[in-house]
Amino acid sequence: MANVFTLKSSRYSSAGCRQSIAAKLSTTVLGLVFAASSYAQSFTNVTGLLQTTPQLDTTQKSVADVIEIACPSQTNLSDFQTRCNALLGAAQQGATGDVLNSLQQISPEQIPSQGISATRTSFNVIAGRLAAIRAGARGFQVAGLGKNVLPVNLASLPYAAGGAAGDIDSGWDKLGGFINGNFNTGNVDTEFNQLGYNFNSGSINFGLDYRFSDALVIGTAFTYMRSESSFDRSGGSLNSNAYTGAFYGTYYATDNLYFDGIASIGGVNYESTRHIQYSVPTETVNALAKGTPGGNQYSISFGSGYNYAMQQWTFNPYAKVNYLKLDVDGFRETGGSGWGMAYNDQTVESVTTTLGTQVSYAMSTSWGVLMPNIRGEWHHQYKDGSRNIAVRFLGDTTSGLSFNTVTSSPDRNYFTVGTGVSGTFAHGISGFFNYDALLGYRSVESHLFTVGARMEF
Repeated sequence: MANVFTLKSSRYSSAGCRQSIAAKLSTTVLGLVFAASSYAQSFTNVTGLLQTTPQLDTTQKSVADVIEIACPSQTNLSDFQTRCNALLGAAQQGATGDVLNSLQQISPEQIPSQGISATRTSFNVIAGRLAAIRAGARGFQVAGLGKNVLPVNLASLPYAAGGAAGDIDSGWDKLGGFINGNFNTGNVDTEFNQLGYNFNSGSINFGLDYRFSDALVIGTAFTYMRSESSFDRSGGSLNSNAYTGAFYGTYYATDNLYFDGIASIGGVNYESTRHIQYSVPTETVNALAKGTPGGNQYSISFGSGYNYAMQQWTFNPYAKVNYLKLDVDGFRETGGSGWGMAYNDQTVESVTTTLGTQVSYAMSTSWGVLMPNIRGEWHHQYKDGSRNIAVRFLGDTTSGLSFNTVTSSPDRNYFTVGTGVSGTFAHGISGFFNYDALLGYRSVESHLFTVGARMEF
């Protein structure tokens, strides 16, 4: 009997243990539900909790506003809900520095660089090509080197090795091919609503031109450009591949007065990466949000100049009007650990005028003609301005709200200066090297190096 009793007692003890465990689990589950309910309840009135963080810019305040509206529902996609809960919790605990850094990292202030790169840091490489033709490329004329001298082709001068005045009328002199390469480097400083970055770009340009008469040259060119940008605060990168076709021409209305025209159209493929890294008391985030938007770019430029020769010196004042339009398609990021975003289409337009002058000096040698030059330009921007790019959180399934990423306004007046040398040699070969620098533009530094060659067929 004792054994039976003991066995029964053991069974009763096991049953009691199971009841005890069940009771504890029930209590734990109820506690978690209550805690979650209390946690959600604590976020029902958070207006201004994030927006009042000191030192936020306009974009960051807009991001904070959407989070304050969307997060309390607790019904968003899980990653976004987890991130915004942790951020609001940090704000409630008074972790102001963590909240400020988090909102700076979350805000998509890398995106304006697409428009900035197109309108504020780039140079017109085809315009440099036209200047090189006028400086002495075989098959095209520039002003003479002395008083009362008719326009002549520098390559045909007797002291240009292999050149002969009669050569310029041959059929082969009418068609030319060229190839140019350039390297552009610089940086854009971090500003209000704009994350700074360093950039490098390289391009190759090649094409054909034809001399229809002594006064008219028309050509076509193709450009491939690769650009790479690295953002401040380890904010990620923006790379692009651009493919552009262009038509250009130069016409001499008189021996000295000329007109230029360039029209181009092309496509751009972007590779955007936002690096989001921050810590708040309850979590650390280190994530990449990536996007691959596409775009199209159009530009037109018209200009006129006057070549005035005095002995070996040539003075060339000129004026240009330039129009550029960039359309970037809307896109959705992947990744981002809850902070991935969707971006609306954006359009950037720029209208500028340029007033400049170039001074060249012709030096003859036994093997050709060299023309070093210096130049300066003043640019005025009429159209490009501050823009609002509409953005929304992909994980926000509650508010449906978008916020604006606000771009900084451009400088209306700025300058470029440059120097270079062109050479015309035997057998219809010419080449040039140019350096140009951007001056007087707030927070932007840009340097362009261009080298090119041309051969007559």
